[in-house]
Amino acid sequence: MLAERYFPTGSRANKALAAFFKNFDNFFSLKPLRWFALWTALVAGNNITLHLDDRWFYWSWSSFSLYLLFLLILIPLIDHRLRSRFDFVSELKSITDYFTCFAYATILILVGSNPLMISLNTLKFSAPYILFFLAGVLTWSIHYNNDNHEQIFKKDMYSPLLIIIVLSSTASFLGFVNDDPMVSTIAAVYLPFPLVALVFPAAFRHLQRSRN
Repeated sequence: MLAERYFPTGSRANKALAAFFKNFDNFFSLKPLRWFALWTALVAGNNITLHLDDRWFYWSWSSFSLYLLFLLILIPLIDHRLRSRFDFVSELKSITDYFTCFAYATILILVGSNPLMISLNTLKFSAPYILFFLAGVLTWSIHYNNDNHEQIFKKDMYSPLLIIIVLSSTASFLGFVNDDPMVSTIAAVYLPFPLVALVFPAAFRHLQRSRN
């Protein structure tokens, strides 16, 4: 890594840098990377409401609101308290896990869209976002071994990769039907990564790319 090049292991600078970042241990115990999934769902809900009012709002950069800012702060705190119940990102093994993920994503998106403004159209436009959220969670739930991934885990990736491809394809199609340029484009751009991981031998590297 670049840091190791300029701050060699065992050097005084390296120790000072390590001591500095150790101060953030309590912060990282909150699992801030998980917040991005929450924020994505909340912003998606907010975008749905704005899209129903003005299809061209994406180009005006006018989606910010105090309500959204409040949610971006509050929801991660609530999620941290509920993490033991909703820690489904690590693995999805049963129908119950999938349903929990589906329900949680739906709640986040509807909360982001403002419950006071929910309509049948809100539910309709939420569908592709929820499906793509599930595809993202499922991508991160695939476990692999860095040392021997191809020989052992390739066959174990087939089922989840197929589900990811179906979810992403459906999300892109529904987004196109809804005339939603956001989710239709994102899902379409993402789709080749799990598809290539399914078809080509180097599944491990392509799976890594699909997570980035």
